[in-house]
Amino acid sequence: MSLLWFLVIIGVSVFVHELGHYLAARVQGVRVKAFSVGFGPVLFRRQAWGTEWRLSAIPLGGYADIEGLLPEERGRGYDALTFWGKLLVLVAGVAMNILLAWALLGYLFSAQGVPETTGKAVILEVLPGSVAEETGLKAGDILVAVDGTPLAQAQGIERAKSPGEHTLTVLRQGQELTLSLTWQEGMERLGVVYQPDVVFRRVGFLEGLGLAASRTLAFGPQMVKALVGGLLGVLAGNPDSGVMGPVGIVAETGRAAQEGLFRLLELAAAINLSLALFNLLPLPALDGGRILLLFLARLFRIQPEQEAAVHYLGFLFLILLVILVTFQDLRRLLGG
Repeated sequence: MSLLWFLVIIGVSVFVHELGHYLAARVQGVRVKAFSVGFGPVLFRRQAWGTEWRLSAIPLGGYADIEGLLPEERGRGYDALTFWGKLLVLVAGVAMNILLAWALLGYLFSAQGVPETTGKAVILEVLPGSVAEETGLKAGDILVAVDGTPLAQAQGIERAKSPGEHTLTVLRQGQELTLSLTWQEGMERLGVVYQPDVVFRRVGFLEGLGLAASRTLAFGPQMVKALVGGLLGVLAGNPDSGVMGPVGIVAETGRAAQEGLFRLLELAAAINLSLALFNLLPLPALDGGRILLLFLARLFRIQPEQEAAVHYLGFLFLILLVILVTFQDLRRLLGG
């Protein structure tokens, strides 16, 4: 089932991305020769609306074969568009992935609710022999206050790590308890694994859509920094780069499927946002690389043959990147 859900999520994400390129080209009168979900050998094809629609064997991407992108098609289709027309075609795929992610999050916020932290800390695990175990903390406890002062955020639990006697107010199965903790000089670890307590506030779909847009835009710079840092980590051989490839995403999809539909939709939204950001990177063969060359072409004369060669090298680099990420995924899964 993990593989099936992975194929569904990736297939829909790729279809929506390429549909953006397709629609932006067709609305400007540019012919799209072929539209494929997947690469490699064609498993299914059908001719419609002047385009051959394909389902191909390798479900890790796709393409819209737009007339005018090849050197031999110079002066036709895409190549004959204005600068802004070309830019519209290039950014449309990314825009569609972002819109899909916002729609999924908007639905989640309306059906499940908007996740909001209460300031409390949920105890996930208590380490044997630790100060927390001696105090009487148990997994499932919700820490409400330290020394009578309510927690404003989960990290407030660290206030107990100062020399002296402390009181911890916790909720255990709906009942409020007070525990005594003694912290001594030289102690380092409290001995708990915890996370912020989260409640869900349901909103209307339109409000959820707005919240999805505002939150993703606010975290955009951090997401870009994490993505670029992760890719550099992959190239440097860092096993903890934080970037997942196909194998890692299949495993993550399996875990999400066990948690239910909402978790799968959350993962699908994250994949679409990641796909959008990745495609915006200024690397040859990606939309971001084509956009960069489009701007450079306004300053320098770039021959179609030169651009095609650059994108071919970029494609080889992307294949190498996928191999490296897949190797790291396997190492993590096998515990190597």
